[in-house]
Amino acid sequence: MELLFAYQEWPYAETFRISRSAKTNSELLTVWVRAGGHVGRGECAPLPQYGQTAQDVADALEAAREWFHEGATREAVARRVANTSARNALDCALWDLECKTSGKDIWTLTGVERADSIEVDLTIGINPTAKMRADAVSAVKRGYRIIKIKANSEDVLERVEAIAAACPGVRFIVDANEAWTIETLNSLSPELARLGVELIEQPLHHKRDEALVDYRGAIPLCADESCSGEDDLPRLSKLYQAINIKLDKVGGLTPGLSLNRAAHALGLKVMLGCSGPTSLGAAPAYVLGTRCDFVDLDGPALLLDDRACAMRYEQGRLLRFGSDLWG
Repeated sequence: MELLFAYQEWPYAETFRISRSAKTNSELLTVWVRAGGHVGRGECAPLPQYGQTAQDVADALEAAREWFHEGATREAVARRVANTSARNALDCALWDLECKTSGKDIWTLTGVERADSIEVDLTIGINPTAKMRADAVSAVKRGYRIIKIKANSEDVLERVEAIAAACPGVRFIVDANEAWTIETLNSLSPELARLGVELIEQPLHHKRDEALVDYRGAIPLCADESCSGEDDLPRLSKLYQAINIKLDKVGGLTPGLSLNRAAHALGLKVMLGCSGPTSLGAAPAYVLGTRCDFVDLDGPALLLDDRACAMRYEQGRLLRFGSDLWG
C-alpha cells in the first residue's frame, strides 16, 4: 500500500472573514492511497484554532508514509496518527479505497441510509452590514432557507436585524467563533431570539467556556471549537444543547459517525460542519450529514472552483455525490 499527498490552495470566490481571520484561499492537503491497482482519495484542512499548520499536517502524513506499506487500516490510523486533520484524510482515503476494492458503495459499507439530497445552510462572512445583507438576499434568491451569520463583537444586532428584515421566513444561526464574553452573550441573546435566531454557535473561547453555566438566554448553544471528540461530551452536555462535528476535528468519518451516535444518545443536537473543503472533502462529510440535525456543508459553494465531478447545490440543498468523486 502506497501513500501519496500534496498541499494545495483553493481560492475562495471572495475573501472569507470570521471573527479571528480573513482568508482568500482554503489550505488543503489531498491524500492518495494506492493498493492493488486501485486508488482511494481523502482531503483535509489544518486547524489553526488548535495551533495546527499545513506543515504539521504534512509532517504527520510523511510519518504515516513510513508504515503505510505494511497495509494500513482505519484502526491503525486511529491509533498511530495524532494529528486529527491528517487522520481525517487517511481515514476517508481508506474508506474510498475499500469501496473501490470491494465494489460496494459507502452507503453499503457504513450502513448509513442513502439520501439523494440534504438541506444545508449558507454562511455569510463578516463584512459591512450592507454587504452582509446583500449576500443574504442573494442566498435566499438561490433557494437557501437557512442562513448562518458569522459574528465578531461589533455591530452584531445591526447586522442580524438587517439580514432578518431582508429575508423573512428564513432560519438563522449565529456563529461567534469564540469572540464573545458571557456578558455579551447574555446581553445579545434576547434580541437575537426576537430576530428569529435558532442557534448560537461557540460564543465563548473553548478554553473559557465554563462561564456558560451563567448563560440565561433561551437560544440553544452549539459547541464547535470546544468539541473535538467523545471524551468532551460529559462536560459539554452541561453547557451546550448541540455540538458541531467537523471531520478534521475528530479525525475522519469513522470517529464522526461514532461521535454523532454518542451525542444523540445524550440528547444533544448535532451540526455537521466543515473547514473549507472542496467536494472531495465534502463527500464523506455528506454521509455523516444525513444523520445530523443541522448541516453546515457549504465549503465548496464558497470556493471559486471545485474538483472534477463536483457536488452540486440546488435550491438550498446539496445533492448526493457520485462514486466518480468518492465512495
